[in-house]
Amino acid sequence: MKKPFELQEGEKIVKDIEPLPVLKWYWFIWSIVGLVFFIIVFMWTVFIIPTISLFLIFFVLIIIVVLYLVANNKYKYQHYWLTDKRVLYRSGLLGYRISSIPLERISDVIVSRTLWERIFGFGSIHIQSLAGQITYGRRMGAEGSLLAVPNPEGTQKLIFDLIKKKRKTEKLSF
Repeated sequence: MKKPFELQEGEKIVKDIEPLPVLKWYWFIWSIVGLVFFIIVFMWTVFIIPTISLFLIFFVLIIIVVLYLVANNKYKYQHYWLTDKRVLYRSGLLGYRISSIPLERISDVIVSRTLWERIFGFGSIHIQSLAGQITYGRRMGAEGSLLAVPNPEGTQKLIFDLIKKKRKTEKLSF
């Protein structure tokens, strides 16, 4: 498979990571939870005007199909690569973007297994860099988030080993 990025001179891919398929269901269920909350907030319309309730049911079914298609498409663009020089991740919905974090800029690698991640049976990795990103939401202040990674603890160890090796070979200090 052709990679959607160019490797740097002398760079080698150490691990090619595809997120677990349960990630699309995770996104889909969270979208449904948001939809249910929206419906509950506006539920009074169902009881006041019965003709609107049929329209609302039809509308909700269409939204559920759209939410599934969005989650599925978003999942298709999610992919991660570990190289001997950087961590790359691709994400998107209709298009995509590829971001990379050089190993020498990584200050911490956090494994996340929130309650919902545990229910869905996966863990995620959040990469903090020396840039000190300020983020909102579930990214834990990380510059990069690798969601639904198989064996996140093993991947975390691999990233730390790659950082250690790079610092040793290039005589970098932290």
